[in-house]
Amino acid sequence: MFLSSVFAWWLYSFIQYTKKEYTLQKDNLQLHVIAIENKLAQFIEQHSEPTDSNVYETYKANQLHILNYLAQLNQQHQVKTQIVLIDAQANSHEFLKIELDPSELENIHKRFEKKQRAFYSEVIFLAVLIIGGVVWVFQRLQALLNLNTMQNNFLLSVTHELKTPLTAIKLSAQTLKRKDLPEAVHAELNQQIESNADRLNELLDNVLVATRIDGNQYHVNLSELDLTELIHSVADLILTTSQFKGQFEFNESAKMIKADEVALKMVFSNLFQNAIKYAGDQATIRVSYQSNAKGFDVIVADNGPGIDESELKAIFNKFYRVGNESVRSTKGTGLGLYLVQQILKSHKAQIQAANNTPQGTQFIITFK
Repeated sequence: MFLSSVFAWWLYSFIQYTKKEYTLQKDNLQLHVIAIENKLAQFIEQHSEPTDSNVYETYKANQLHILNYLAQLNQQHQVKTQIVLIDAQANSHEFLKIELDPSELENIHKRFEKKQRAFYSEVIFLAVLIIGGVVWVFQRLQALLNLNTMQNNFLLSVTHELKTPLTAIKLSAQTLKRKDLPEAVHAELNQQIESNADRLNELLDNVLVATRIDGNQYHVNLSELDLTELIHSVADLILTTSQFKGQFEFNESAKMIKADEVALKMVFSNLFQNAIKYAGDQATIRVSYQSNAKGFDVIVADNGPGIDESELKAIFNKFYRVGNESVRSTKGTGLGLYLVQQILKSHKAQIQAANNTPQGTQFIITFK
């Protein structure tokens, strides 16, 4: 409101200034016309002969001289004027009149309109510039606040993600100290320790890779590998080391690509873990290939609740997590899909998310 008032006052002041300038220029022209008219009348009187019956006869007799004199006066006063006869019987001050050439007033009016347009343009441009700057600053501040909130949530999530497996490992280790422990329980506890250690290792790997990416220190070691075999190995690892009781469905053929094996394993591990996180331990995860004009797509789909359309693009942002943070029940740090996208970029591949049919989410990876 304050800015609007300032710009309105500024524009009004400029317009009033141009109007006063326009009026002053018109008055100045009229003064020149009066001066020319008086000098011309004196010139006619000086050249009148006693035998002339009236001033008009003097004018007719000396018309060429008078017109030349008028041209000199116009040049002297830097204006364009012309003679208009009023009454041939009148005296020298009344029988003719000097009028401005229409082009003089037209030029002044054009300059006035040009200045007005210039002022309007300048004020509007500056208003848009300042308002745009204010909006940009507020957006940047909002982005920084959002980033700060997400970083705080990330620290809380990492703390929880570290504390949970560490607590489980400690409890399992304490239980293993018992001498009367059955062999089956002993094996299960060892499996839990190993599983939680893998979970910790995966979390630390994600944090380290994210740090290298942000510092432009992440590099991939490309080699020829079987993508289908790699995907199956990641799926087998999940089936053997996690509490996942669902199933994988594959619809692909052998695909040889140049890629970093460790990096791509992290990509598909994050995608599979993400599907389990939101679709549940009984989820069905489908992996399929599809040819396209650029190369081929790898589609990872689940039968979970899906993602709201407004969040499909934001899920690849660093620290971003789907849903309301205050009522969230799923674990995670908000790094997984960010790492997936960044790793695939380093392989000159793209990923996008879309809702599955009839339910769930699908991630489409395009390899060239």
